[in-house]
Amino acid sequence: MNSHLCIGIAAQNDTLEIAARESGRTMIVMKFPATLMGETAIKIFLASYEIPVRLAVAGVAALSLALSLGNVPGRETFIVSSDVADQAVALALYAEHTA
Repeated sequence: MNSHLCIGIAAQNDTLEIAARESGRTMIVMKFPATLMGETAIKIFLASYEIPVRLAVAGVAALSLALSLGNVPGRETFIVSSDVADQAVALALYAEHTA
């Protein structure tokens, strides 16, 4: 199995809830403010990984957030309807199971 970092981001009005899991490891959940500072913190977090990253994003401004975070070689980004998954953990699992 290839090593991937799978991230789910539930973008809400004032919070970006993030769930992250590297292949075979425990899920980690964190929150950032839904501001430029929060988005920058996520970019710094993602930049520290050299392995392929899969992002699944849903919620408020999901399209602009996905475009901002996903335009990097080795990164797959999925914009997911909130009807499919609206919680960060569910989105991370969606990213993990989408090939």
